[in-house]
Amino acid sequence: MKKILSSMVFLLMMAAVSYGKQGRGMERIHAAKMAYITDRLKLQADQSVRFVPVYNEYEQDLRAIRKQYMKKYNVKDVDGKTRENKMAARQKLEEDLDYQQQVIELKRRYNDRFLKVLSQEQLSDLYVAEKEFRQLLMQRLKQRERGPRQHR
Repeated sequence: MKKILSSMVFLLMMAAVSYGKQGRGMERIHAAKMAYITDRLKLQADQSVRFVPVYNEYEQDLRAIRKQYMKKYNVKDVDGKTRENKMAARQKLEEDLDYQQQVIELKRRYNDRFLKVLSQEQLSDLYVAEKEFRQLLMQRLKQRERGPRQHR
């Protein structure tokens, strides 16, 4: 089953890359991620129906926090230098810690909501499954960069 799921994830990622459209590709990656998490957590059909909307909301809130954080480092000033180049190391460290704190607070808020749908074991596995999926995605993207012969 894991091989089938892994192959499905790989095919979906390849399709996303070949389309060349970020929005559509991201939708396919999200679908693969949801399939991976659902399988990894062994969600029942009724759990899955209740879990997906809460998880989508969680991801949306997490993206908003990440976007706000990244905006500080990607905005160029008039002279063309990024704020990151001008920012003192200490300030950058503090902002990074603030970002991490916001993510932790978000997870704490959503833990209660997730526990209305998931068991404690499933909730614990959720964060592990997210990490596994990111690692799998990165591996597949690296394989794609190396060339078609090394995909197997």
